[in-house]
Amino acid sequence: MICNLPKRVFRNAGRPCFISRASVTAMLVVAMTGGAFVSDSKAATESENDTGDRLWQSFIEKYNTYSLKPLDAESLDLKARAELLSTAGPKFRSWKPENQATFPAMLQAMAEKDPAVSKFDRVEKTLAALLPKIDTYGHYKSGASVAQLKAALGQNPGKVQMSLYVTDDGYIRCDPQPDGPAELAGVKPGARLLAVNELPVEGSDADALALAFLGPPDSPVVVKIKQPQGKTEELTLIRTDKIFPVVTSKKTALGVTVRIRRFDQGAALAIKEQLAAYPKIGRLTLDLRGNFGGLRDEALKTASLFFAQDTPLAQFTDKEGAQVANDTNGVIVDPASIQILQNERTASAAEYLIAVLKEGMPEKVSLFGKKTYGKSHSTARVILDGGGELAVTETLLATASGRSWDKTGIEPDQMEKE
Repeated sequence: MICNLPKRVFRNAGRPCFISRASVTAMLVVAMTGGAFVSDSKAATESENDTGDRLWQSFIEKYNTYSLKPLDAESLDLKARAELLSTAGPKFRSWKPENQATFPAMLQAMAEKDPAVSKFDRVEKTLAALLPKIDTYGHYKSGASVAQLKAALGQNPGKVQMSLYVTDDGYIRCDPQPDGPAELAGVKPGARLLAVNELPVEGSDADALALAFLGPPDSPVVVKIKQPQGKTEELTLIRTDKIFPVVTSKKTALGVTVRIRRFDQGAALAIKEQLAAYPKIGRLTLDLRGNFGGLRDEALKTASLFFAQDTPLAQFTDKEGAQVANDTNGVIVDPASIQILQNERTASAAEYLIAVLKEGMPEKVSLFGKKTYGKSHSTARVILDGGGELAVTETLLATASGRSWDKTGIEPDQMEKE
């Protein structure tokens, strides 16, 4: 799962996932449904050009269906013509967006002037350039890249269970998952990634790095890292196909600790069932470190375990307007206190849970660690005709009072010592 550079990198089920700081997204791994790039100087086939036309129509339909801020057809078409020209190369340097009345007309004119490049190729390049311009968090991932990663995952299901992220200094750093291959090999949280199987991070594209981490279960991957203390090491990680539970819990001397890796479907029910095993909880610790989010509704269902029925929990805004989400269950779990562990890789749905609990129960909830990532929106990810992935901002998230944490993050009550 990888999005376009510049990158911020985060976990996705143990695979590295690259995203821009302004586009916190994840890519749906699905089969390519058609379309291909044109190779060398061979003229584009009729089928490839037809696929380009269908891709454009698919984009128009899906963008305005899912986007928080859909654009009128004329504005979207004009912006697309400008990006089409920006990616078209020197043959079209003198062309202007107003030279053609519509994007399809300009696409056809280009196909006639330069038949070596397919419409499909041009539309894909246009969408990759266009999405960040019309949606701060939007992106388009090509059909070929989606298919390549899907094929690689099918052939090489082994993973290293390590999150990757980019810090303000521009370095890619590691966040090994508990008990996973990376942690067992000695990778420390915050270690700087220098190379993967002798492939240097600097100068490599995201797809190449992601594919380097994949391989058969029980096979080795060698990473070169600079540990937080400054020591440079080469470590061998043994890939695994083991499925790590999304939610785990344990009894401690001070109470109960629940670690939530991400908010997948069913996460809230798993949390509820595991907490039911502890009839009386003094201090509940929710460990959300490295949890980059997941499903918004799962985070809200988790929050609803702690509040009285009909309590306003949060609000979200989509293109239909603002809506308030109320508790529907009543109190299911009532610990004496709640301690939340967070860090800079805590984001999105995980931040939603933190914000809702902290605002709703300020005397009971304490936050420990580091400031969170700062993503208070949800993203719709849709596969378009041709197999590429469209990601657009679908919903803005906020607490019941309207507080957002977008780009600012959530500060802890007690900062973790460096």
